[in-house]
Parts: sequence; C-alpha cells; structure tokens
Amino acid sequence: MARLLITGATGLLGSNLIRQTAGSYEVIGWSRSCTAIPSGCAMDRVDLANAEITARCLDERRPDVIVHCAAMTDVERCEREPDVAHLMNVDATRILAQWCVQRGARFVFISTDSVFDGTCGHYSEDDLPAPVNEYARTKLAAEAAATGLLPDALILRTNFYGRNFKPKLSLAEWMLEKLARGERLPAFADVRFNPLLTDHLGRIILDLIAHGAKGVFHAAARDECSKYEFALLIAKVFGLQADEARPELVEDFGFKAQRPRNTTLAVGKLAHFLGRGMPSVEEGLQSFKQSLGIDYMDYLATLKGSGSKAPQALSAR
Repeated sequence: MARLLITGATGLLGSNLIRQTAGSYEVIGWSRSCTAIPSGCAMDRVDLANAEITARCLDERRPDVIVHCAAMTDVERCEREPDVAHLMNVDATRILAQWCVQRGARFVFISTDSVFDGTCGHYSEDDLPAPVNEYARTKLAAEAAATGLLPDALILRTNFYGRNFKPKLSLAEWMLEKLARGERLPAFADVRFNPLLTDHLGRIILDLIAHGAKGVFHAAARDECSKYEFALLIAKVFGLQADEARPELVEDFGFKAQRPRNTTLAVGKLAHFLGRGMPSVEEGLQSFKQSLGIDYMDYLATLKGSGSKAPQALSAR
C-alpha cells in the first residue's frame, strides 16, 4: 500500500482529507500539534520551519506521495511578518519538494485563489497571477518553488470550507452559528468566490493523484457568489432566518493587507480531466448539511467560540 503524507493534518483540509483516505493509503499526518487526528493515521509532530527536523522525519517516513496542506494563512500576520510568511509558505514547500526530487516521490501543493488580483474573476489556469498581498505572494512563490524543482508537481488553486475538527470555527461554521443564534452576521458583499466543500475537494485530490495528474488545476464550485450571498445560501439550506445577515464592504474593515475582490476560478480543465462536473455552491452546502447529520443543532452545540470574533477564514482567504 502506498504511503501518503499529509502536512497540516490538524487543519481544515488536512483533517478532512485524512478521513477520506482510509483503506486507500498508509496515511501519515504531520502537524505542529497532535490533536483531532482520526484513528488509523500515524501522527508526527513536525515543525516545517525547521529544515533539519523536516528532512530527518521525511527520511524516517519515506512517503510515496506528499500532499502539502500546511500554510500560514493569516493574511494580516503575513503582511506584518513577511519573513515568517516566506519561511512557512515558501521555504517549507521547497524543502518538501527537494526531498521528493531526491526520493522520486510525488508532490501535491495546495495553493489559493488569492494568487489573482481579483479585477475580473473567472480565472483559468492560463491567466497570469498577480497577487496583491504578502500571503498570496508567498503562495505563488511556493508554487514556483515546487514546479521549479518538480515539473510534474500537482498544484491545486482553491478556496474551501467545511467542518473544522479543531476547537475553532471555519467560515461556514461561523456563519451557521451566527444564523442559528440569530446574531448579527457581517459578510462581504463585494468579495466574490466559488468555494468548495472539503469533502468534495478531498475526493478531487485523491482522484487526481490516482490519475497521475500534474501541473496547475483550479478546484472550485461551478458557480459563484459573494460572501454575503454565501451566508444567505447557508440560511436557505439549513432553514434559518437571514434577517441578521448584513452586507459589508472590505474597505470598511481597515485591513492592512489588500484583498482581491473577485477570485472566482474557472473549472473547465478540472471537469474535463476528471470527466465530471463540479458541484454548485448550493450543492456543496447541501452535502455539508448531510455530513452534519439530521439534527444539526446537536452539531452546533459542539461548536467552540460562541461570541467570539469572526474566524480567520473571513479575512484570510
């Protein structure tokens, strides 16, 4: 059985991906913490900022495939601490890719829709990236580091949501909690995206690996919405009132880092390669609801952060 290493194993995508690999791979999870990891996964506590430790752990585990989900995604922190952002997002990627070159392993890098400037949207893989903040610049530089060493690397640009198994809320969970509690929910009406459920994204990643995919692919829903419209769709799917959802503008939040306004991705290349269409945003949310079970209020009761500020995902991606 092939050995699959997932970095960022306790993160939103990594933890969900692990749950989809049971029986298909011998799975190894890497994280700076060792919490919220499902059974059946070997777990290492690895700080990717430490090149020596990373290389030693790679030699010990010897994965056949690395899916690199870990990243510093806090946009404001990346803007304040560009050197740290470069270390975490670029240097760590280069170390992993270099090991893959030496050992003949495959490399999958999870990138972001934020590599585009957001002036027009519906970006294809052939469109020229133009990042507008340090987070996006480091992710684009990490893409270049990976493909410079590994021309056969698989790069996935995406924007995702889902159930977070860490004690903090993802964007969709935070919106769901606010709506369910009838609390004021600010959401950007001037930021457009086409987010993908982690369950769907995980299946796409595994299918691309199985089919030997390489190069850049855009993985997203087939349609788009603003973040405010996303909140309204959550209310619709979960049968909640959306009276407290409030359209807001990015410029009114006073962020240090500039935010792209429309990072919607074209998904024709991915759909053609896999031979199937991508789900719509609403279909993704329907699947999200099904994954929570019939009584989602029981799930809401398990969410952490009641009364907390908006999650990082609201401003970061």
